[in-house]
Parts: sequence; structure tokens; C-alpha cells
Amino acid sequence: MNTIRHPFPSLWDPEDALDSLWRLFSSPHVVVLLLTLTVALGCLAAFVPQRPVEALSDPAANNLWLNSLRERYGSTADWLLRLRVVDVLRSPWFRGLLGMLALSLTVRTMSFVRPSHLFPPEDGSPTLSRADNPASTISFVQRAALGLRQNRFRTVPGSSESVLYADRFIWFPVLVHLGLLLALGGLALSERTAWWEHGFVLRPGQARPLGHGTALAASAQLLQVPQGQQEQATEEWTELALFQDGREIQRRILHHRLPTLEAGLLFFRTDSDAALLVSAQDATGQTLGLQTPETGATQYQEMALRFLEDESPRYIVALGLLPGSTLARQYQQRGNERYVLVPGRSLTLRLIYHPPDQTARRPRFDVEVFHADDTVPIYRDEFETSLSAEIDGLRLDLEPQRFAVLTFGQDYGLALGALGVVLTFVGVALSAWRPAQRLCIVAQTTHAAPQLHFRRATSWRNRAAPWFEDVVQSLAVAMDLIVQSEATT
Repeated sequence: MNTIRHPFPSLWDPEDALDSLWRLFSSPHVVVLLLTLTVALGCLAAFVPQRPVEALSDPAANNLWLNSLRERYGSTADWLLRLRVVDVLRSPWFRGLLGMLALSLTVRTMSFVRPSHLFPPEDGSPTLSRADNPASTISFVQRAALGLRQNRFRTVPGSSESVLYADRFIWFPVLVHLGLLLALGGLALSERTAWWEHGFVLRPGQARPLGHGTALAASAQLLQVPQGQQEQATEEWTELALFQDGREIQRRILHHRLPTLEAGLLFFRTDSDAALLVSAQDATGQTLGLQTPETGATQYQEMALRFLEDESPRYIVALGLLPGSTLARQYQQRGNERYVLVPGRSLTLRLIYHPPDQTARRPRFDVEVFHADDTVPIYRDEFETSLSAEIDGLRLDLEPQRFAVLTFGQDYGLALGALGVVLTFVGVALSAWRPAQRLCIVAQTTHAAPQLHFRRATSWRNRAAPWFEDVVQSLAVAMDLIVQSEATT
């Protein structure tokens, strides 16, 4: 039973490395140290932007993200990159730390369930004896075990017949350790198997494939909340319909930010945003490919752009994302504006959203069109309903709509992690209510008189534990023995 009186060096025995490793990883101080380091790195990752997965596979997106990082942090961004602070969660040493924490929690849990590493009694620990008692040390231990079980202690034989281990309320800290192990297992399972689609935009009447090998399509319709059922921070519900092979298989109302499980997928209604549907055709009616700085070199026949009412700067937009091209021009993109590139015509569209106010019922949009190598717009206009314009041999169609914005995905580790968190909190609450009580009894024969030496495990929670003295006195009365020394803490 490890205590603060036994520092880390005392846990290591050069003659038995395996036993020493077991002692080391079962030490509560090692568990606390590893858990503290893990939480510290997790907090660091929460405060410092982490490089998205898309940036690792797309050089253009990576350059865009690096530009936004340098704009936000200045010269500090170079230090963050050198120290790899922006890749903490994917670093091998962070995953190694999680592995060590899982190993330590496992060993610690096994040590609770089947204790095998017990320190010898300390000098000054309570001793029960009776000089005229002819009983053997073994019968002494058996009688002590019976008395402890009558006090609702669990007793486990030690390394020999003269050693006895006993504990009570030990399953509460075991619950904490199991909960942490399940939470780590859930994180590992999510990291390997989970996928999420964020900002999945559905315009009215659109049936859009979900992808990811699901063979499903989804459509969404915004509904007004019935009178008397207004929800906080939203005035709309989203009716989600799922289709498979063109046939509707499910229809469900999604409430604001509440998860819904359908067809093995989790759906969240995250928002309903003002959006703009953008498409372009050449003079022959052929649809032209469109792309945005966020999507990198990927081109789409139709772009659905979301806008925010917040005009604060979000990141730097680098234009000119064709494969093999250099990142030439940069703009300070704000939440209420978007950029669209038409690579087939070397044109750039700048679209600005103005939310409705007291004088206007509908939002207003501004559009500016630039040549790729010029900063002076060749076309400028504003509109509220829709716009079709002929610009330099290009037909541009802009249609304002209100889209449903969803987040959906598949994460089997989420339930496992949630169960682990619940078990951890329950175990912590129960441990605070009833701290674990652990003690060790060693029987010895001194001058032909059997003696029982007691030692308890100390912790910050029960250093001056009255239960230990009560147990010793109870056994002394039950076995008609004499307490020769008092417990020391």
C-alpha cells in the first residue's frame, strides 16, 4: 500500500525489475502525475489552435491555415510551429502518455481487486498481543479475519499465512479507475473509427447524399415552432427526412443542438443560416467549376455559402489555389463575407452579407467580381431576392436562401466515453462520501506470545482516520487482546 512516506525511489528494487515496475505503475502518485500531465496537455490543446486534419492532406489548405495562425499570433506562431504545439493531440508522445496512463490505471485497478504488494508494518504501528495465549499465529490471523468480516471488511490472504489484507469501500475508487479507463478507451475508439461531417448545409427541397459509404440521402425543412413551445436561442425546428434508394425510411424533428440517433448516425441541428446559392455557366450553358479558399483545389458545380452576422475578422483568405499555383493575393475575411473562385475564367467573387434590420425585412447581399490579377472590381451590384448577371462571357446566378445546417457522424466511442465519465463522477462522489479503508495485519511470535501488527494505508483524504483506531479496539475487545502501541501517522 503506497503512501507519501514511500517516495518513488523506494518503489524500485534493482533485483526484481518486473515487481518494481508493478509497484511503480500501481502507485497512486504515478497515476496522479500521468493524469495531471494529460490534463495539462489537453488544456494546452484547447487554448492553442490545433492543425485540422484537412490541412495535413491538402497543402493549399495547410498554407491557408498557417497564414491565419501567423495573422492571429504574429511571431509567436513560428515558436508554436517549432515546438509542435499545434499538433499536440496527434503527437506520438501525447499518445504514449495516454498509453502509460491506461497501463497505470489498469495495474492500479488490479492491485485494488487483488492486492499483492504490501509494505511491512511501520515502527510504532498498533500491536495486539496476549502473553498467556497459547494460540498459534495462524489461528490469530483467522480470528482477526473473522472479526474484520463481521465489520464488513473484505479480507484477502497475503503473501504468507501470517499476512492478512483487509479493506472496505474499496469498490468506490475502483469505480473511478474503471471510469477513467472506459473514457480513455472511448477516446481511442473514436480516434480510430469515428467520423463527423460538420456544417452540412441543406437548402429547401434538396435531397443531398450523406456519403461516407452510408448509401443514404437527407433533406431538411425548416418549421416554425408551435405556439407555446418556443425554444431558447431558436425560433425554428428542422424536420429531417432520410432516404435510401430513393425511398423515405425515416422522418424526425431535430431540436436545437439536441442529438438524434437515426440509421446508426447521430444528427445535430446546429443552426439555420442565411445562405447564398452560387452557380456559373459559360456562353454555351456549360456549368463552370467553383471553389473557395476553405475547400482548397476541390471544385464544385454549385456552392452553398453560409454567412455570419458577426463582422469580426476570422482568418486570412489566400486566393489562387489552382494545383501548382502560388498563393498570390490575400484578403482579411470576415464572418459576413465569402470569396468564390472561378478557375475556368480566372475570376474571383467577393460576396458580403448584410443582415435584416428594422428598416429591411430581408437580408441584403453585395457582390464584387475581380480578375485574378487585379484588385479593382469589374462588376459590382447589390440584391435581396436573386441575381443573374452576364460578366465577361460568364453567366452568374446568385439565389439567397435559408438553409438548415446539420452536423452528423458515426462515433461508437462516444457512448463508451460517456459511460466512463458517468462512472468516474459516481465513483468520486461515493469516495468522498465513504473513503476507502485499507489495512494490513502481520502475525508474529515474540517470546512465545503471538502478536498482531496493524498498519493502514494513509492518504490525503483520511490521514487521521478514526476508523483505524476503532477497528483495532474492536478486535482487541473481541479477541481479548492488549493494545501495546498506538498508531502513528
